[in-house]
Amino acid sequence: MVPQPEMSRQEMIAAQALVAGLTKLSSCATHDLLGPLHRSASLLALFVKRYRSRLDQEADHLLEFLASASTSMEGVAAGAQKYMEIAARAPSIGPVDLNASLTCSLVQLEKPISASGAIIVSDSLPTVLADADHMVTLFETLIDNSIKFRRPDVPPRIQVSSVSESDLRAITIADNGIGIDPEYRDTVFLPFKRLNGAKYPGAGLGLAVAKLVAELYGGNIRIDSDRAFEPSPSGTRIQFTVRTIETK
Repeated sequence: MVPQPEMSRQEMIAAQALVAGLTKLSSCATHDLLGPLHRSASLLALFVKRYRSRLDQEADHLLEFLASASTSMEGVAAGAQKYMEIAARAPSIGPVDLNASLTCSLVQLEKPISASGAIIVSDSLPTVLADADHMVTLFETLIDNSIKFRRPDVPPRIQVSSVSESDLRAITIADNGIGIDPEYRDTVFLPFKRLNGAKYPGAGLGLAVAKLVAELYGGNIRIDSDRAFEPSPSGTRIQFTVRTIETK
């Protein structure tokens, strides 16, 4: 293989500027999409409510399909906006108490936690140097997934734990949900990758957002091969690492 020449400093600066520009453009585009999509979804929902059962059965099915498609597009645009906002903004680094981050994420998830009867327990978590908003987003995304992908008629049980790995801090979120087949443990982190089709709501960006946040700190995220709650036949253990310095 012929060795490739290294990029000059000027080429590197140009490449970084191009990436930054494209990221900003994508962020603005997704933001501008949300307004029209939200208005369209609201008008369509009103139309469906007003004219349902006034037409024939086939028309009712078409109206429901249109409403569902509109809601899905709105969700995709919102998810893309969140992803691009994280990618475009430089992290604001400072001491972050992960216990406080977890608590804040649970407040944000109050409705799904209450509706599902979820039980969330946690070990004492460390204080790290990170971006506070990013840490809340990470917990919120992963816990929301555990609640969403629960087993029928089984209240979600979610355990948050922490261990040290050299200069990394590894945080594990384990649940008793439907689990993820081994063959999908890498592809599940790709944007818009939905393993369960339309059975569960969402745009397929949750784990992609979590991966982006973890990698911003030189860490990673993975699906643990161990089952979460034995002898349960299902469940997922997701572990992310953050290359941070624990404060004393």
